[in-house]
Amino acid sequence: MLEKIDQIQGVGLLCDVNGKSLRFHKGTLIYAENGRGKSTLASLMRSVSIGDASLIAERKTIDSSHKPLVHLQFGSGHKVSFSNNAWSESRKELVVFDADFIEKNVHTGGAVSPGHRKNLLEFALGAAAVSAREAEDKATKDAVAANDLLKQLSAQLAGYHPGVLLSDFEKINKIEDADCQIESIQNRIAAAANIASILTRPFPLEVELPQLSIEAFFEILNTTLDDIQEDAEKIVRKHVEKLAINSAETWLSSAQSFDNGMDCPYCGQDTSGVDLIKAYRTHFNAAYGQLKDKVSRLEKGIELRAGEAILDVFESGVASANSIISTWISDFKLESVGFDRCGAAKSLDELKKLLLALAIKKQANPVFFIGDGAELAKAQELWSAVLGFMQESNKQISDAGRALREYTASLKAENKDDLQVQISRLQLSKRRYEPEVIDLFDKFGKAKINADGFDKIKKKARDDLDTLMTNVLGKYEDDINALLAKFGADFRIEKMDANFRGGAPRSEYGLKLRGKSVALQGGAPRFATALSEGDKRTLAFSFFIATTLSDPDLSKRIVVIDDPMCSLDLNRKHHTRVVLKQLYSKVEQLIVLAHDPYFIRDILDDLNSKDGQTQVSVFQLRQAQDGYSVLEKFDVEKECESRYYRHHRMLSEYCETGALDSRSVAKAIRPFLEGYLHRRFPGFIPQGLMFGQVLSYANEMTLPHPVAYLHPLIEELQEINDYAGKFHHDTNPGNADTVQVNSTELKTFCQRSLQIVHSGSAS
Repeated sequence: MLEKIDQIQGVGLLCDVNGKSLRFHKGTLIYAENGRGKSTLASLMRSVSIGDASLIAERKTIDSSHKPLVHLQFGSGHKVSFSNNAWSESRKELVVFDADFIEKNVHTGGAVSPGHRKNLLEFALGAAAVSAREAEDKATKDAVAANDLLKQLSAQLAGYHPGVLLSDFEKINKIEDADCQIESIQNRIAAAANIASILTRPFPLEVELPQLSIEAFFEILNTTLDDIQEDAEKIVRKHVEKLAINSAETWLSSAQSFDNGMDCPYCGQDTSGVDLIKAYRTHFNAAYGQLKDKVSRLEKGIELRAGEAILDVFESGVASANSIISTWISDFKLESVGFDRCGAAKSLDELKKLLLALAIKKQANPVFFIGDGAELAKAQELWSAVLGFMQESNKQISDAGRALREYTASLKAENKDDLQVQISRLQLSKRRYEPEVIDLFDKFGKAKINADGFDKIKKKARDDLDTLMTNVLGKYEDDINALLAKFGADFRIEKMDANFRGGAPRSEYGLKLRGKSVALQGGAPRFATALSEGDKRTLAFSFFIATTLSDPDLSKRIVVIDDPMCSLDLNRKHHTRVVLKQLYSKVEQLIVLAHDPYFIRDILDDLNSKDGQTQVSVFQLRQAQDGYSVLEKFDVEKECESRYYRHHRMLSEYCETGALDSRSVAKAIRPFLEGYLHRRFPGFIPQGLMFGQVLSYANEMTLPHPVAYLHPLIEELQEINDYAGKFHHDTNPGNADTVQVNSTELKTFCQRSLQIVHSGSAS
């Protein structure tokens, strides 16, 4: 509770206020004429409630050397001060309704802005949503910070992936031989530009394989002849040497044509058992001769077809193929063709040795069967091994030729733009895996996880706040409309909810006036012109009261209301009193500032309990001699009494104390009695009659006219009028202010006047 305003210096008209002797109670009413500092005092309360020094600084007294200084005393004598442009502490229990509240939360100049709706939502949600708002605000700030970091990292990465989305750039695979591929594609581009020349180049051809029929060789080795004399060659050779004739063998061969196989053509003797004759038949047999001829050529054939020369020939062919391949190297990367001559030579040498050994055996005995199946298989295996080495080389030549044909075919269909795209992709792959890019993506990935996490937290916080806002605003709308109905307003709010447009949460609502929607901004009908000033203040006050009454900590609040009935009609002023009384019963303290003393009097009557236990402080901000305002006690009853009651009080006090100004009392007698007569005979005395004329009118009236009952008092009243009329210019022109007042005489006429009013008689 605010107990005292000890001191205020240098704040607007509150240039030097000393309220140490003025104690505030649960109900504190402060009266001030307009322009006496009510708004300044309310703004001071708002300033300390939120700790905003600017609200004090901007109201510094213009023509004073005093720096703004405030000393307030709260419960248990706790002091709160404003000095050196700062509050010693803020007092959040203070809740203030004033022009600042309206301009901040409801409208400014008839316009309702998004800022108004944002502030109104914050006020409406109150303490119940503090944690939810703080959680949403923190989550939003964290999410913004995390996403800002993402943007920074994204901006740093932007220079590495022109023309490619960051997400696509991140997914690019690493290409280990990117530089080689780039060089190859660049060569293809150059080649595509020179395709006419390239197409004239020859392609490498396979080398012809050597021919060797192992089967034919073994066919000779395996050849035998029937009826062949063993050692025939040896026997015939020995006999020819014995003859020692040069042409002996020719002569013997010619004689074979005369041999019938039984008798000698020379002597007729039987030759069937002669070994020499049998040897002649074998030696000079044609088939035998042919066989010997074939056998004699075996060794030469082996040297020709299984000698080193076949390797030289094949190797020369491989060299020719490599020479052709080398002409393509500048445009198309090809490996040279290899030939494993050592491996081929080893197998060939082993084959040659095997075949020569068999040939020598055959030469020694041409008619014998030489070379079995195992030797044949071995020879075939060795020859196949030799050919295998050559075939491997030919495969390389064939592959190179096919690759070159495909290359030249591709050159015809080559698209330079596509090749440039491929180079760009390869360059992107290189950049993607540069150390600094890898580091940036590592940071980006972590930041993305953080941002996603904060976005989820933000969404949950917003969902929680949205649920709270929906629940609170639904009730808020009902409460406001109930208040508007009691205030007699012919407009209502509708569709009240909240959203996050613009980033921060703000309220949304509409107004309906006589069944028509009223636009808060623009349009027609619109808020600025459709609602009167009283309507706008009623709406603002309803917003404030609905929120304040729903505050779960209302019993701890000090509620300050500045001019609640400004621009309000009688009905709204009446319900304002009802609302303030309701607030008074629920808050720790209610402070009301008003410029209407009658409203202050009525509120005082509302707050005072019948048992007299309630204590309500009533003060006023009054103009001092220097034009500033001072805070002092206020006699609201005296201020609000009617002329009749005031005159009655003056006469009574003069009779009791004689302390009042005697001339003022003398002037009060006649209007006092006029008031009495009009109240005694309401409506029966014509308006506008002076007191003497009233007496004449009453004297003329007869019963049953009510005024005729005044006849017994006319003489007494006339005497009093004669005395009092001396002090009025209407009956004593020019001399009224010079007539001397005798206190004893005056007191007597005051008593006589009161006697008539109190008893209705002259004595």
